[in-house]
Amino acid sequence: MDIAVIGMGGTGSAALRFLASAGHSTSGFEQFTVGHSRGSSHGESRVIRYLYPDPLYTGLIQDAYPLWRDLEKLSGESLLVKTGGIFLDKDGSKEIAETIASLEANDCPYELLTPSQSAKRYPAIHVDKDEVALFQKDTGFLRASACVKANVRLAKSNGAVIHENTNVVAVEQIGKQTRVRTSNGVDQIFDRVIVTAGAWMGTFLKSLSLPLSVSRQYIAYLETPEDPQRRYERGKFPIWIDTGSPDLFYGFPNDGRLPGIKISTHSLGPAADETHIPPETAPHEWLDRVKTYAAHRFPKLSGRVLLSTPCLYTNAPNEDFILDKIQDSIWMVSGCSGHGFKFTVLLGKIAADLCTDGHYDRDISRFALAGKHK
Repeated sequence: MDIAVIGMGGTGSAALRFLASAGHSTSGFEQFTVGHSRGSSHGESRVIRYLYPDPLYTGLIQDAYPLWRDLEKLSGESLLVKTGGIFLDKDGSKEIAETIASLEANDCPYELLTPSQSAKRYPAIHVDKDEVALFQKDTGFLRASACVKANVRLAKSNGAVIHENTNVVAVEQIGKQTRVRTSNGVDQIFDRVIVTAGAWMGTFLKSLSLPLSVSRQYIAYLETPEDPQRRYERGKFPIWIDTGSPDLFYGFPNDGRLPGIKISTHSLGPAADETHIPPETAPHEWLDRVKTYAAHRFPKLSGRVLLSTPCLYTNAPNEDFILDKIQDSIWMVSGCSGHGFKFTVLLGKIAADLCTDGHYDRDISRFALAGKHK
């Protein structure tokens, strides 16, 4: 089959690789350059975890882990770094209880640490007396930009053609095929098309009135003190997610590639226009909230911000993905809602399989577009 993939972020680049490796004639379209920083799939790190309060997502990530390891093997790069990870919340909270139930339903090992047990394991993190730390050893992070570039490089080695700096202006169903037209003159017919346009999905497929919103999020790197015990480095500092905080703070250990420890918030930032280049520095109000939180959770930090950068969330209702056929030969994947990068290798494979008449064994009917407008 001749297949086009529109958008070379995490999901699109993975779909292209799987299609090319299966022997299909494939073309990837990217309006910027591969690995650009205008969307959601760039940067040094994205969390990967089994820790989910939803059994479906815990099951999905079980399918994704080996696909990431396969990408590492094929690319010859270190792309998935295990650090161990914790959920922090009140003892007996709904989030902790549901996450434990999800882990147990999928036979994933875990530990529930008291504040004193957590302090012994992770002395740089303060845990309040009424909190617990739900630990899962396989938690870690993915080197996001490197993953995207590895997918594209491997797709090209299997014959895929990449059109960078190429803006697709229309996809049009013609009989059982689809025409793809671009602003710089490409006009080509494909048997199948997969659209993974990220924050541009709502504008690109405007006629569908997709239930998507785009928000601007920020990350910051906070300075760590001189520390002979290296308590902020991976191996002694985990991925952590504070599910009890109003802003849903989360963060990463120091990995030696960028200074300090990385911290961000999962709560939605301001509405964003995906066509505008965002300011590179986070707003002072957001940084002040980060510093206030960090002073409590990491009392030895100086509070000095070394770096802050933006990214975009493309948000779907209930943070569920949208993966569906929208016309006879056109599929879409969207709505990663800020928690989706870890699944992109799997979402790309599912989309590649389904658009070539394959199947996926798990029930993902809740990701269908129907009913998402409610």
